[in-house]
Amino acid sequence: MREIVGLLRDLVDSSGVQLKGLQQLLLAQHREGPRPPSYQVLSDRLRGRGLQNNASLIYAIIAVLAPPERKEGMTEEVRQHLVNARATLAAGSTQPSQEPTPDSPDPELLDVLRENRDLRSKVERIERRLARKEKRLQALRDELAAAERRAPAPSVGPARDEPTTVIPSFPDEGVAATRLADSDIAAATSSPSAAAAGTESSSGSSDVATVADALRGMPDFEATTANALRHAFDSVLDGRRTGRFDPATLGKSEKVYLGAKVTHELTAAWGFPPGQETTDLPIGRQQVVLKFTTGATWTITPGEVGRVCLLVSANDERSCWSLGLIRIGPGHLSGAANRDFKRTLSAAGRQAVTWLFHNAHLPENTLLHLPAPLREKIFATEVSRRGSQARVNNLFRLAQGRLLNRTTISTVAVTADGPKRVRTARETLRGDGILVLGGASRQATIARSLGLPVPRDGEWVSQRVTRRRPEHGDAPSIALSDEVWTLAGPDDPIEEAPSLAKLW
Repeated sequence: MREIVGLLRDLVDSSGVQLKGLQQLLLAQHREGPRPPSYQVLSDRLRGRGLQNNASLIYAIIAVLAPPERKEGMTEEVRQHLVNARATLAAGSTQPSQEPTPDSPDPELLDVLRENRDLRSKVERIERRLARKEKRLQALRDELAAAERRAPAPSVGPARDEPTTVIPSFPDEGVAATRLADSDIAAATSSPSAAAAGTESSSGSSDVATVADALRGMPDFEATTANALRHAFDSVLDGRRTGRFDPATLGKSEKVYLGAKVTHELTAAWGFPPGQETTDLPIGRQQVVLKFTTGATWTITPGEVGRVCLLVSANDERSCWSLGLIRIGPGHLSGAANRDFKRTLSAAGRQAVTWLFHNAHLPENTLLHLPAPLREKIFATEVSRRGSQARVNNLFRLAQGRLLNRTTISTVAVTADGPKRVRTARETLRGDGILVLGGASRQATIARSLGLPVPRDGEWVSQRVTRRRPEHGDAPSIALSDEVWTLAGPDDPIEEAPSLAKLW
């Protein structure tokens, strides 16, 4: 099994993924199957303990970490090693045990031989790693030479890799979301500068326009994409287990997992078949590379130069997301590369992106956007001591007139039974004159009649009410339990709210 252990450790080292990150990747890749082993068990397996009886884990690690061109070869190599190891074990078990003889090898000599074998294995791993780096470096040299051959003389006109679709980069934070129409792309790609860029750039613009048309043709594309991004954030934060609601609290491996989760949620929302959770998507007869970031730029690998990339960004703090397309050219990348030869988009690259959505609305992370003093009161220590139900009651008491969804309730309660906590809070808060209205049709009618935000299924809104009196004038009101109720003001007395259970 030493060969398999060496292969797996080399694979983990070359990928740059930490053990926690590997565990999250295994969870994302096999979420429908058995859960991956714990951190300690995974560490033991990578040291060879119990690995021979866990072939499925070996193949899973190869599936999430190995480059596509090496997966099949590595899988076959591992299979052969497992067959040999089991054959050796079977042969050893059939031989009768023998007492050591005077001719037995010296134990110290055996230790030296084992140490030499381990050193030889390490040297071979380093040599393989250097060979891969040299191969990647040679590919970059070839790519640079090809780009230099294509570049025209300065007097002829703009460089061949000059962006042909010039759309302004991210607007200021206060600018509303902008969706580009087909005519905008057509006008940009038909400008004199685009025509002068040459046949290759025109082909790239055509490919981008084809992919853009295919995306716009998807039903409810904007709402579907926004909801998928929201679900990806909520899933990784996992508030019902951790109580977290701020992406800034995610660890390094969790941020890596967020990228994988976004890919899974988007591919599922866009109708790709199960099992195709990959960053290489067939859209509009093009193989499109999906890139995600929570920041302002994206990292590009050498193999993605010359390909159409679908750039997605999401900012939970600003409640916005953006989606654009670009065919990556050498002139679109920054000069400096990291140790994996990845580079970021340059200013020219960001200008060349064709944006389908700019700062489009991302469904709100309610707890993140509540005022900090209000959050502190909801999670106050003296409230938490009374349990999760007390925190939910406090949430409805302090965040009145605001839509609260199932994720928000479960995060405050740190439990999965959010609706049960809401039903208990509805009865408890009646004494304070507070109505808690849900997405049921008649409760939504009450919210609409009182001028409150109308909750949908899985949403709730709370508000203190009072019996209507002459001083309320023509304020919105509704008849409940043979009395007319309206929204309570600061000076209105506290009256027990009507019971929703007795209304229908």
